[in-house]
Amino acid sequence: MIFYSQRHEKLKKNILLVRFDAIGDFILWLDAAKRFRELFPEGENRITLLGNQAWISLAEKIPYFDEVWLLDRQKFLRNIPYRLKMMKKVRQTGFDTVIQPAFSREFLFGDAIVRISGAKEKIGSQGNYSNINPWQKRISDRWYTRLIPATKEPLMELERNAEFMRGLGLADFKAGIPDLPSSCVMSVDINIKNYYILFPGVSAEIKQWPLSHFKELAVRIYRSTGWVGVVCGGPGEELLGKRLVQSVDVPLQNWVGRTSLQELAVIIRGAHVVIGNDTSAIHISAAVSAPSVCILGGGHFGRFMPYRLEMETKKILPVAVIHKMDCFGCNWHCIYPIQKGSAAPCITEISVNTVWDETIKMLKRERSPMI
Repeated sequence: MIFYSQRHEKLKKNILLVRFDAIGDFILWLDAAKRFRELFPEGENRITLLGNQAWISLAEKIPYFDEVWLLDRQKFLRNIPYRLKMMKKVRQTGFDTVIQPAFSREFLFGDAIVRISGAKEKIGSQGNYSNINPWQKRISDRWYTRLIPATKEPLMELERNAEFMRGLGLADFKAGIPDLPSSCVMSVDINIKNYYILFPGVSAEIKQWPLSHFKELAVRIYRSTGWVGVVCGGPGEELLGKRLVQSVDVPLQNWVGRTSLQELAVIIRGAHVVIGNDTSAIHISAAVSAPSVCILGGGHFGRFMPYRLEMETKKILPVAVIHKMDCFGCNWHCIYPIQKGSAAPCITEISVNTVWDETIKMLKRERSPMI
């Protein structure tokens, strides 16, 4: 009986999904990730996800994968023994199929894993040059047995993920809003009945709305609603949260760096509105159906925000607030001189009035109390 069980396990196809990008990218990908079981049915296949340590705590709770392996991006890039260890683990597992779904591939990360995998079938996207040099792409394209065609037309990330899934064989796949399964969230009690959330941080200063604007916005929201503000963010943004909380005379609680991703999802789900820069918080908000307002620059305009879907939905879509400029789509290679510590003009020119107006519109549309 034991012999039969072991033999049956070996007969399963071993599938590896490779995904090393940021938290927001992972949240957006969940719309596609949940459908991989249709391509690789349970019982006949074993699906392993090799993912970024930044969001692995979420991935481990999601029932779409049989196993989840984490990869530390910085160690993989800079620590040779760690890099060799991870590559050896992938190689020795003996995957039959390796799939890297990311449109913007990375030569030293996902492409490198695909190359070393030894899999008979290696699938990726034709991709673009956002995270890879032309000479690197010419080389790594040859490491794949199959590249899914990608239209040159600009697509929102949800549409791009849908394009990839259709290329894999799910002809009926249409882009929708991702869901964060209930298994991903954990109980946390912030002991506030009515609150809103501010996310003042962002991955790069060039995309950061001035802290003084968040301060003014907090005052306006409190005077209009009486709600308590909850300031959230990730590790490394603690000082930013402290500065914001200490700069205003209205109720603000500093939760920056104090929550896991699962706890953050719960806090976001309970908020009347989430307001922040273009970060993963906006995508988490959409995934848990919380109203959100995104202060959006032009560097990647249309790629991750505003949302574009291929099906109707009753879910709450994030609202993007922009200052339109002719240079949109610059991939954050700003053509204007920017002082150190400052944001690009497409961010700094977004006024508090504009963000406030869009926030009020959203709250009225969602029939929030006290508005």
